[in-house]
Amino acid sequence: MEKKRKVIQVYAIIVCIVAIITFIICMAVLVSAVIDRGDPVYSGYSKADLSSFENYKMEIMKSIDKDQAYIPDDQTIKKMYEAAKEEKINKALHRTKSDIIVSGLLIIFCIILFFTHWWMIKKYGKDEEVPAAASPEA
Repeated sequence: MEKKRKVIQVYAIIVCIVAIITFIICMAVLVSAVIDRGDPVYSGYSKADLSSFENYKMEIMKSIDKDQAYIPDDQTIKKMYEAAKEEKINKALHRTKSDIIVSGLLIIFCIILFFTHWWMIKKYGKDEEVPAAASPEA
């Protein structure tokens, strides 16, 4: 019976440790997602610099060969910039929303796992301590 009690305690301790590690990782992802959601243009990696129209235009002009037949005018580049920026924002908002939901659910699950297994540790620990406290030597 004592061996079974120890195995249950070790199992519960391992689950608590895994829950704590998962909780910490999920909190990091959650905080990062909240920060990225606040300014989606600057979140993650982007092929083009979308911080301003002028930067975007410079990148487009550098990428165009001088021998090309078509060189877009400012109005076309502005539309391209707005479309790229809108796509970047939509992708960032979707990714951050997904990260927040998944991390939030995992955090809740970790908390439930931790406290149920912590309760198991306490329960099986008390069963061991009761005979020692009842001894007349104390």
